[in-house]
Amino acid sequence: MELDSLKDIWQTQDTPAPTRKEEMLALLQRKSRGPVARMQYNLTRELAIVIITYVPAILFLLLSSHGQFWGIALLLFLLGAFFGVYYYYKQRLLKSMLCVSCEVRSNLARQVTILKRYVRFYLIAGTAMLPLTALFTWLVLDYKLNAVHSSKGFHTGQFFALYHNPMVWLLLIIPLTVAFYHVNVWYIHKLYGKHIKNLEKMLWEMNTE
Repeated sequence: MELDSLKDIWQTQDTPAPTRKEEMLALLQRKSRGPVARMQYNLTRELAIVIITYVPAILFLLLSSHGQFWGIALLLFLLGAFFGVYYYYKQRLLKSMLCVSCEVRSNLARQVTILKRYVRFYLIAGTAMLPLTALFTWLVLDYKLNAVHSSKGFHTGQFFALYHNPMVWLLLIIPLTVAFYHVNVWYIHKLYGKHIKNLEKMLWEMNTE
């Protein structure tokens, strides 16, 4: 097995250190190519989805209705920029996991810990994005609707009374946020969590005899 070969190389004292490190790295790359490559692929795919969905939405909001909803377009731009920064640092971390000049085992263990923090932050930020986006969108639409009603002398009906009631929004947002959190947990585990567990299992097996 590749793992047994990796242990033998790790424990070999007769082989020169640089050669032993290169051999270990080659085996480690073969062993971790699956999880690391898949996480890189999933991350790139997520970035592509963000670009494909956010750019048309931003352009639509800016060009339609004479740009009245530029605030929502700005919010989408900031969310996209946030994901772009997240993508950059996470992709750089994944690439550094196969660093040729680094001490493989301790370096990989440290990087897996950092990667878990990235994923945990992604879960929290991704879940919080739903209620924050809904709140901001409500504020923008509320401002626009109030401006229209004031200029045209419309009376507030039952629909707008419900729309202005914060309890109605809380009753909608809270269960949606809870449901979105659980969906997010499943989604992140599918893209990253199970691959991180594979790396942790490999490190644990390397440290046990």
